[in-house]
Amino acid sequence: MALTEKETINGQEYTFQKVPPREWLKIQYRTTDKNGMRIPHAFYDEIFKHIIVNPQVSMDDFDEYEEVEAVMDFAINFQQYANGKSPSIL
Repeated sequence: MALTEKETINGQEYTFQKVPPREWLKIQYRTTDKNGMRIPHAFYDEIFKHIIVNPQVSMDDFDEYEEVEAVMDFAINFQQYANGKSPSIL
């Protein structure tokens, strides 16, 4: 079973689920252009689909980009780091 964590962001509770490392690398590859640059909207769509499992939302469900960034920051840190925090904030 995948590791999950609940977090409340801007008054909304989200459930995040870690994907296996191979799948995380595939997500990064699928959302990178031929010049090696990340395609932000595609990357976020993949995170909404595979990591944010409840509620099932998309970028279109948010009124402000700042809200999207808050959810994405948590999702990416949760996925990449064992304790959900990047080394720079430990």
